[in-house]
Amino acid sequence: MRGLVAMVIAMACFITNDTLLKIAVVDFPIGEVLALRSVFAMAFLVALIAWQGELMFLRGALDRRIFVRSGLDAATTFSYVIGLAVLPIATSTTIYMAAPLITTALSVPLLGEKVGSKRWCAIVVGFAGAVVVTRPEPSAFNVMAVLPLISAFCGSLRDIGTRSINAAVPGSVVALASSIMLGLVGLSFAAWEPWMVPNAKMAALVLGAAAAFAVGNLLLIYAFRNAPIAAISPLRYVLVPGALFSGIVIFGDLPDAWAIVGTILVVGAGLYSIQNEARRGHAARRAARAAAAATPAFQGGAPLAGAVTRAPPND
Repeated sequence: MRGLVAMVIAMACFITNDTLLKIAVVDFPIGEVLALRSVFAMAFLVALIAWQGELMFLRGALDRRIFVRSGLDAATTFSYVIGLAVLPIATSTTIYMAAPLITTALSVPLLGEKVGSKRWCAIVVGFAGAVVVTRPEPSAFNVMAVLPLISAFCGSLRDIGTRSINAAVPGSVVALASSIMLGLVGLSFAAWEPWMVPNAKMAALVLGAAAAFAVGNLLLIYAFRNAPIAAISPLRYVLVPGALFSGIVIFGDLPDAWAIVGTILVVGAGLYSIQNEARRGHAARRAARAAAAATPAFQGGAPLAGAVTRAPPND
């Protein structure tokens, strides 16, 4: 349950991050914005690691699996943010909702997790909604809509890779490694982007995005380390209503018929998945309580017989 709650809060943090970034990249280069956000996020995470007395774990950031995860995180972020810069935030977010299907599908061969038919149905319906939002008509299709799909695939590989990282390495160290990689990739954009001197508005936007991004990453890592992937993947759908709200209130992007239909499918699939997981959890708790209630009754019913049965032979 803690993993599920962490996932929901992480999604709220990422919507906040996306909203602030979309505002920032209107006036400033994407590489510069992401590089500065990474610097602020690194400062936040290093302070957190020092405060928790976990500086000795910084060597763990050199682990090959963490390096691969950081590279996938960089690919996820840049493909998504570039798409976010040219697409409405609700469209980008809803297309990215292909991630739960991809993550769940990959978790079966890569992690050996078992996924029931109800989970598959919910995730497939959610994916169908994401496809609808991309506007499947050839005349209306925007090639930039492919970028959030690329981001979803890279993000799915990143999240699955999180499960293979040594649990002794704190999540803050894993998130720090990702921020360092993102900062380096962002700086590489300086070769062909005209960078600008940050003003107070950009600094405030990037600082807020960095805090939301860092906290969201910490909670995401915690969620994928402490809950089954098939259970928490559908909770990505929490992003959709948040993105719709942000798009309408902040950017004035009113959804069209395609977006409305696709969003209904995506949100409906997410809510069904959450309800299904809640039923599974209630059933498991009832079974556990029944087993706990039956065990003492059995042990207390025939104490002498149990003692005689377990008594060792008298030498």
